[in-house]
Amino acid sequence: MTFSTTARRRAQFFCRLIAIGIILTSIYHSHRHVIPLQAQTNTFTPTDCNFELTFDLFVDYNLLECGFVTVPEEHSNPTGPTIELGIAIIKSTDPNPAADPLFMLQGGPGGSTIDTFLQFLFPESPLRTNRDIVLFDQRGTLNADPNLICFETVDLVAETIEQELSDEEDLRLSLEAMQECRERLLGEGINLSAYDSLENAADVNAIREALGYEQINLYGVSYGTLLALHTMREYPTALRSVIIDAVVPTQTNFIELVPRSQDRAFRELFDACENSSECNTTYPNLEGVFFETVVALNEQPTRIELTDTITGNTYDAVFDGDNLLDVLFQFLYQTDVIPALPKIIYDARDGDFTFISQILPIIYFDRTFSSGMYYSVVCSEDADIDLTDLALEDIYPEIAESGLLSIDAITQICDLWDVEELSSSVDEPVSSEIPTLLLSGRFDPITPPAFAELAAGTLEQSYLFTFPTVGHGAATDGECSASIIFAFLEDPELPPDATCIDEQEAPEFFTPTSIVMTDSINTLVTGDSLLQPVILLLSMLVLLSLYLIWPIAFLIRWIGRKPKAEIPIGAHTARWIAALNALLALVFVVAIFVVLIDLVLSNDIILFFGLPRSTFPLFILPLLVGLLTVGMLIMTTQAWIAKYWSAWGRVYYTILTLAAIGCVTVLAQWGML
Repeated sequence: MTFSTTARRRAQFFCRLIAIGIILTSIYHSHRHVIPLQAQTNTFTPTDCNFELTFDLFVDYNLLECGFVTVPEEHSNPTGPTIELGIAIIKSTDPNPAADPLFMLQGGPGGSTIDTFLQFLFPESPLRTNRDIVLFDQRGTLNADPNLICFETVDLVAETIEQELSDEEDLRLSLEAMQECRERLLGEGINLSAYDSLENAADVNAIREALGYEQINLYGVSYGTLLALHTMREYPTALRSVIIDAVVPTQTNFIELVPRSQDRAFRELFDACENSSECNTTYPNLEGVFFETVVALNEQPTRIELTDTITGNTYDAVFDGDNLLDVLFQFLYQTDVIPALPKIIYDARDGDFTFISQILPIIYFDRTFSSGMYYSVVCSEDADIDLTDLALEDIYPEIAESGLLSIDAITQICDLWDVEELSSSVDEPVSSEIPTLLLSGRFDPITPPAFAELAAGTLEQSYLFTFPTVGHGAATDGECSASIIFAFLEDPELPPDATCIDEQEAPEFFTPTSIVMTDSINTLVTGDSLLQPVILLLSMLVLLSLYLIWPIAFLIRWIGRKPKAEIPIGAHTARWIAALNALLALVFVVAIFVVLIDLVLSNDIILFFGLPRSTFPLFILPLLVGLLTVGMLIMTTQAWIAKYWSAWGRVYYTILTLAAIGCVTVLAQWGML
């Protein structure tokens, strides 16, 4: 019997898949409750910027104004229970910013806008050039009070991740966990039916009023585009312009189309690799290799080591072919990961799951995503799915089977979640004259470019662009998209200059001709093995000591006015070889360190696989260091035979040679020789 991805994990993947970005770490969030009745609503209360953030290294808190806006739990009942929505206003770099700020809406539904976009908008962003940016966490998400995060599902992952369970057993456990979450939230007095897109859109307008803006520009990504479209329909006069990125049209049930969207994205990936001579040469028959690996892992699941970064617990997790299919689906979201996908697939075929094991815990143990908010939104708007109506015969069978199980899991959870369904009018196309910029990515696995085209059909003043190298969400993926957005915000009535898209052809896949492939960089950066860096550091310190010891020895002889002994040419040569070797080793290590720092600060995915090809000339230096070390070894032997220097001098040179050998050994183990 084979064991495919659990229904629970499928449902959890679906909860996260429409959200943009891979979160770098996971955090716990405090337990909160609905605010008592009669709180003043639609008001902004300034507070310290003490939000729950996963990564804030570059955030300049001096440029933030933080607080919360109190809104009714149900806008139709303004005197009833209330909700607090966390607000972060990023001040423009212009002392006289435009009067209309940019509001940003995160996807999910259930993702944190503040946590996600503070990472992208610092240390600098052209979007902050001449207007403020307003981030707010949507109702039920991380920095809202209350939030609807279901920690029960994370606990379930920890309890079952090492077990081989049937789909039926997994679904049963998933339903039990969601039932526990539901009962807890209801016990806190939370009305789960109040967390839908229409209440969410009313929050956008309430925040605008509370902050005193006459009009705003609205950016939404993924589910944020659906929320933006609802806001366009409900509050058109509040909006100066709208940017929707990775579009979810109101008239489309994206959930029932996920298998087809996923199938399309995988075919785009396989075609892109096949049409690249370098990719096709390095990774031939990528499509066949991928699905053969999926089948093989389903027949014989493997185990991979996953570490929960919050608890520090490490698990020997079951990993099968459907897991591989799901995680590659997730990776297609990330534009910077797409060039690595062929290598990841071939590594999986060869039993190497290093990259996957480092990224998967971020998904499995994510405590920032609000599953409760996800189901309140989705189940009120898109749960009306009949599995018998899904025609999936023309897509990959592995994707069709996985998709059907995932959709079935979601519909059963929606039955359990039991929220009120919205009127069918929410599914009508949005017709609007508001200037709208629509962005799509060629490889987007869940909101294909066709979705944007569908939405644009009823938007009279719309500009539609598809980026040929992008996955899910284009705005944060480079200067080109940022320049288009900036131009659009400057004058939404004019088509923005998008000629930069023509310069993008296809992803530059990771091959030996595009990167210097070495697993050691990943090991070095992640700190998985400290022994080799310590050996290299100590060896370098010993080797470089010659620049201190030999001048001191010379100075002592000079001060003591000792007669200058005749030094054989071999002794001179030995010292020059050692000095040059130490210098070249230092130059190489420092250069690599500088490159690594730059890649780390830019969060470049290439670190997991090697170094940019531009660093290739540097790798001449380790070869020279290796040759000079051989020379030092020869000169050490000669020094003892010919009795160069004093006995202590020969001992010191021997130590230098051993240090050089230590450096070369580590560099060789790192694949740098």
